[in-house]
Amino acid sequence: MQADWKSFQRPFFLGIGGSGMSSLAFLLLEKGMKVGGYDGKHSPVVEKLIQNGATVLDKTSTFEAENYDLAIYSSAIRLDSHPLVKKFREKGISIVHRSELLHQVMSEKKQISVAGSHGKTTTTAMTAFLLERCGFFPSVMVGGEVAFLNGRGGSWGRGEWAVFESDESDGTFNNHNAEVRILTNVDEDHLDYYQTRENLLKAFARYMERASRKLIVNLDDIGIADALPLFGDHSKIFGFTRTSSERKEEIFKDERSQNSNTALYRIKGGVLTFYFREKEYSFSLKYPGEHYLKNALAAIFACFEAGADLEKLVEQIPEYSGVSRRLEYLGSKNGIEVYDDYGHHPTEIKAVIQSMEGLKKDGRAVILFQPHRYTRTQNLYKEFAESLDTGETVYLLPIYTAGEDPIEGVETKLIANAMKNPAKILSKEIEEGITELSRFLKPGDKFVTLGAGNVRNWGTYFLEN
Repeated sequence: MQADWKSFQRPFFLGIGGSGMSSLAFLLLEKGMKVGGYDGKHSPVVEKLIQNGATVLDKTSTFEAENYDLAIYSSAIRLDSHPLVKKFREKGISIVHRSELLHQVMSEKKQISVAGSHGKTTTTAMTAFLLERCGFFPSVMVGGEVAFLNGRGGSWGRGEWAVFESDESDGTFNNHNAEVRILTNVDEDHLDYYQTRENLLKAFARYMERASRKLIVNLDDIGIADALPLFGDHSKIFGFTRTSSERKEEIFKDERSQNSNTALYRIKGGVLTFYFREKEYSFSLKYPGEHYLKNALAAIFACFEAGADLEKLVEQIPEYSGVSRRLEYLGSKNGIEVYDDYGHHPTEIKAVIQSMEGLKKDGRAVILFQPHRYTRTQNLYKEFAESLDTGETVYLLPIYTAGEDPIEGVETKLIANAMKNPAKILSKEIEEGITELSRFLKPGDKFVTLGAGNVRNWGTYFLEN
């Protein structure tokens, strides 16, 4: 962006209904800007944007570029073929990537960024929630709909801190200067962009190295452990690591607990207990699954670094109420509870299945998984199969393209054939697929739709029909 973003007052979003785009749009609306956008789908989030003052077009024929002074796009937009891009260029109007504008806007504040292959959205939302509860009134940008923000993903607060989700999928997470950083984990994803695991690790190492104040990491994560040796100065690192001991006296004698930049923790019975500066703290959450507890611990320490009281943070975290599409409860019908989750990587799938196993009682956990992108399926179909095999009952859908061109031989059947347990591939026609599922589901079952595409529609269709 050549000019200072403050000189722009009429931004236009290409694909305003997307998760990251809508969140930034909400934030700019709160800053008093005249926000416009285009989206071919009139979704609930688009309706909410309109209610908050945005002008959203669903047809390009009615668009007039001169009504706006800045165009914003995401990596999902193809600049060479989008019909509105040509109109902006003809008028000489600046066109910038969403992340570039986000980083400039957030540079007004002290910043906490959250990166990682999994758990970014949840951890960002937890951090923002805790800062809000502790009276810090943060600015927030989350790639999802957050309950405590009244279903929005972005907010401009009056406090001095900002917290935002930093996306590694296209490398833009290394273009900001957040002084406090959380890294949840590092896993093999987005290899269509990075090509090799070595390139991926180097990118995450750069993200860690650029923390000027504090870097908060899970020291037990294999990917993080592999990335740490790729840079030299570890003085800003604060890490947490699991202990096998249950005796407080032994834990405080552990060499690791003598280090003020390390916290030891254990998880038992859905409760995380951690030990820091010769004190013991414990908390639980409304959501089952160890990954939620570890994300919460990272959020707690980020807020502690920002100046919040540690005991108050531990007291408040159990009240965290979640993000849309993160094991979200959609409703029940005929005694069958329906959930939805955005998980679209093997590690995320395994975590969701673990959580569903914790939720179920007398019934079964029934998974409906929709693969997301041909490239991801091609690279990870064996890992998908391994993760899905941990589930009790699995159904599959055809691949959600996410705008990618098909790859010959890459289809959902690759995953199904690699699975040890049989998995039925349903029709991509929702009515036909739900009719077949309805014959199988019975009272007491927990049914979860899983994936980053439109698989959620199968859950809502089941409830409504």
